[in-house]
Amino acid sequence: MLRKKRGDLKPHNSSIILDLWPILKARNIKFPSAFLIKAGINNRTLVKMMNGEAVQVNFRQLTILCMNLNCTPNDLFVLRDMQLPEFHALNTLSVAGSEEDLPSVEEWLSGKSIEEVKTILRGK
Repeated sequence: MLRKKRGDLKPHNSSIILDLWPILKARNIKFPSAFLIKAGINNRTLVKMMNGEAVQVNFRQLTILCMNLNCTPNDLFVLRDMQLPEFHALNTLSVAGSEEDLPSVEEWLSGKSIEEVKTILRGK
């Protein structure tokens, strides 16, 4: 018996979407494609991720993204057109299209000691 992997799920049907641009901008990554290919994301997947067409992300890819961007999965996903009860946990995700100002690298690192910055850069 053959099964479709995704069924009818298309990027425009999904309410939880992968949005890499805000975190890439916050990390001041000038060449995101080169950065993500070097991190281990293959070119075909990268194109889908960057164009908002990715309908699935496996744990290997999610781990690569989180480790190399020094973030959590919560930082990578946003909600789109989804009505949730007031206290639902998914409300902690940002909303797609919202112009949430993320701090610049300088703002994010300001107030941190040299040792804290070294720890962040080592990924520990």
